[in-house]
Amino acid sequence: METPRHIPKGNLWLLIAGFTLLSSLPFLVPRLGFLSLIAFVPLFQLDRLLTEYRVKHAFWYYYTAFLLFNIAATFWIWFVSPAGAIAAILLNALQMAAIFALYRWGGRAIRRKNLRPVRAEALSLLWFIVIWLAWEHIYFNIEISWPWLCLGNSFATNPEMVQWYDHLGAVGGSAWILLCNGLIYLAIISRERADRRWYVASAAAAVILPILCSEIRYASYRETDDPMEVVVIQPNIDPFHKYGVEPQSALDARLVELMAREVTPQTRYIVTPETFTYDLDIDNPDKSPSYQKYRAFLAAHPETDLLLGALTYRHFECAAKPTRSARPRGQGHWIDVYNTAMVMDSHQIYGSYVKSKLVPGVEIIPYENVLKFLGPIVAKFGGSSSSYGTQDEMEAIPCSDGRKLGAMICYESVYGDWSRMATKKGARFLAVMTNDGWWGDTPGYRQHFNFARLRAIENRRDVVQAANTGTSGLINQRGDVLAKTGWWVETTLKGTINGNDALTPFVRHGDRVGRCAGYLFLAALLTLLVFAVSDRRSGRDKSASGRS
Repeated sequence: METPRHIPKGNLWLLIAGFTLLSSLPFLVPRLGFLSLIAFVPLFQLDRLLTEYRVKHAFWYYYTAFLLFNIAATFWIWFVSPAGAIAAILLNALQMAAIFALYRWGGRAIRRKNLRPVRAEALSLLWFIVIWLAWEHIYFNIEISWPWLCLGNSFATNPEMVQWYDHLGAVGGSAWILLCNGLIYLAIISRERADRRWYVASAAAAVILPILCSEIRYASYRETDDPMEVVVIQPNIDPFHKYGVEPQSALDARLVELMAREVTPQTRYIVTPETFTYDLDIDNPDKSPSYQKYRAFLAAHPETDLLLGALTYRHFECAAKPTRSARPRGQGHWIDVYNTAMVMDSHQIYGSYVKSKLVPGVEIIPYENVLKFLGPIVAKFGGSSSSYGTQDEMEAIPCSDGRKLGAMICYESVYGDWSRMATKKGARFLAVMTNDGWWGDTPGYRQHFNFARLRAIENRRDVVQAANTGTSGLINQRGDVLAKTGWWVETTLKGTINGNDALTPFVRHGDRVGRCAGYLFLAALLTLLVFAVSDRRSGRDKSASGRS
């Protein structure tokens, strides 16, 4: 990287280090969400120096900043797949850097309008906020999706500070973070006293008022009284040695033993982790020995439903490929494989839901029908050579007592706008069914568990998390952890949660912040393009006038 001699290189790297530290610590250390409110200030100052001194190859400085942020917060992906970790971290940082590059381009167009410097900076920062929020919204809704570092997730361990997520969701939290950062930065760079006072007051209000409102809401919120006893199973099976090493019959015996330890006549639901059993024909479950064994256990507990995580499949007999994810199994024979959550008792399966936010490269080949070459490449690096089946919307699964529940499978609990669909369709509580042992004893499984606290607030639903390994637990509608298990232990957890049928504004309307940002982005982009064309024409006219 080439830097003019008159700007100390150390200043640039100090700002990069400051951004990395302030942005990653909320994801790594509990109760530090407030740091995100100033995390981007060093990055804005970095941009100011890069622009002022016309530093060459500036892109690599802010790409490095985002790369270090991604490494610090999500380095644990390495323990699942080194190749996948490198791809996820490099590409996610590249997207963030591209957003910042677009912000810098727009900032230059705005500054050419001869506005007062601070006003031009304010409009530039507003442009940055809009494009970042639009990107986060889009990122939650595409196949190549890794929105783990949505800025609003910074407050996963500070639920008392973001009780208003039940109105605006986690992307609303991102908007708050960026607004506070922008106002604080403007207060720092303002040279005129009147401007500085205004920005200081605005920044103070932007920081304090949402926290104050949230604390009041946190203290006053009362859950509806609809108690249900639940039993959570954490079987603690090493995910790297589960399939093909320990027979399913042994796993079934372990599950039945764990259920028998805790289930009482008052137990309403038992919740297992994802894919606990496999090779289950969803249309003919009676053929499965596992299904038969679970039914036999539930016959002795007629008041209890089992929310079971299963790897299921469905057969198709037809000439043409029946679904996008169907796999050929001979002439005119196809099979679809699903990561499924199903509710059953001793009599029947009442309903099921198929995981649809799939992990790229592991459960889905992104845009497989268009990018056909990706399957063999991903398989070569240890991923899946084909995709699992999905469904268009998250479902509320009916239960034997007439209630419904929403099952978030694995990292679907990161997708707030997706999981709210189950609540909107009548789910009275939510469950996260996962297997977090892939990452080892790292911040990964702790981050995942804490993200469920944000889903509890957005939906105002109690959340039950059942992890094969990692952390299982119970979370109430304020995002408080009622109880949780330890790491890498075979155990069960019994407790009482409350159902709720009220719909929050976020559940009714979804991610309004992200959608509005998308529309504003299009309008602002069109305006900036007009500015750019106008400036270019003006420059050509002046050049022609000078020659004449």
